[in-house]
Amino acid sequence: MAMKYALLLALLLLSFACAKRESVEAPPATTETTAPAPSTQPAPPNTAPAQATVTLPADAPIPKSGVLLWLAADDALASATEGKVRSWQNARVPNVTATAHQADHPPAVVANALHGHAVVRFDGTDQMLMTTIDIGPARMPEGTIITVFSSTTADASPLRKVYGNDNGGYDRSIGLDDRAPGINFTLFNGTYVIGYFPLAANTPYLAVDEYSRNEFSGWVNGTAALTKSAAEWQDDALPNLFIGGSGTVFNEYWSGDVAEMIVYARKLSDEERKQVEDYLGQKYGVTIGR
Repeated sequence: MAMKYALLLALLLLSFACAKRESVEAPPATTETTAPAPSTQPAPPNTAPAQATVTLPADAPIPKSGVLLWLAADDALASATEGKVRSWQNARVPNVTATAHQADHPPAVVANALHGHAVVRFDGTDQMLMTTIDIGPARMPEGTIITVFSSTTADASPLRKVYGNDNGGYDRSIGLDDRAPGINFTLFNGTYVIGYFPLAANTPYLAVDEYSRNEFSGWVNGTAALTKSAAEWQDDALPNLFIGGSGTVFNEYWSGDVAEMIVYARKLSDEERKQVEDYLGQKYGVTIGR
């Protein structure tokens, strides 16, 4: 009998040991989750639609390719209503117009005001023109804006801009500003205000403003004023170029004249820049110094 019970106990112990071994060696069932591998695809490129440019005829007095806008006040005079500019256009660049931002506050156009040519005159109160082109870096990563203009004042305050597309982020704009010590005519460089050149009242200037995504260079009456100055313009600027002000956020209305403006959707070579300067300098009686 004792032997029988001993054999039974041995069988029970052996059974228990096997069950324990299986419970130890058999891993518990789990659900494995593999984290997705990080994407190696590049960021999507800028998908802003390209703006239409014009190639001028071979006999054009300025560089032919890449013209985004060309407005001369003589054309504004021809289409003016009672001496007011409500819509400004150039038949050589027919897809672009500049219209009074406030229809009941258009600027004036004055005949024979500068070297026998007309000017568009802004009174510094509530007049500004809105164009159909975009000079922000999303749609114009590189470009050149050429302007013949004058100011009735050299005072840096109140703030006044010849042109701009500023939404409050120091977007591409030039004009009078008191935040650049010692220099009254300034540039918005995407982060703040920097001095461009000292402006005198009632004096015509020919400015060539060259933009890339992170740099600005400027020439005034043929002489370099800023060269590869660092900038950080953002893509969220106002989608229109405004003439006679900075745009619709702060306005900063210009007090003075704009005789002509040309915009290229590219940089110009030195030879091309000199060609434009010589043409406009002769046309408006602005002395070009090099």
